[in-house]
Amino acid sequence: MTERLHLERVGVEDPIDESSMSGFGLLALFQCHVEYHFSTEDMSVEEAEIYIQNVLNHLPDETINEICNKACEWKNLKMSSDTADYPSGLAETYGRDILAFMSVGDVELYRNPYDQNDHTFGAILSGGTEWDSENGMEIVIRGSEVLEVRDYLGYGKFAIWNESDGNES
Repeated sequence: MTERLHLERVGVEDPIDESSMSGFGLLALFQCHVEYHFSTEDMSVEEAEIYIQNVLNHLPDETINEICNKACEWKNLKMSSDTADYPSGLAETYGRDILAFMSVGDVELYRNPYDQNDHTFGAILSGGTEWDSENGMEIVIRGSEVLEVRDYLGYGKFAIWNESDGNES
């Protein structure tokens, strides 16, 4: 039986906004510990831990392949448009090998801002890549569906949902 994930060092990030929380835990895809950020107005600590454990740390093969494919497309576009010095082997890298050229340090967790009854959470994995160290990277996920792998834009939950994702009652 798998032991339930518990975030470490969970606490308030900003004394002015006591609903802004963070805690540290494993991100299985990159085999590293990251800082998870979330608002207790959107989800409880337990809901955040369950999403991390059951979804983010158990992404289906199709999802991981989609992350890698989108990252390779971005890498190829970036490398074909400039003359920067890139690490050896990066140009030939495809598939899951691309993960070795990516890193994640922070994960933002969100609930649909347009429908608080939507039980599908979203996440933005933020970090860097060896092919675009200047702009940073974000992997945008809703549930376990990959929406984007791109340079960091910082749209937060609005990169995951739009108004049409609201409750249509």
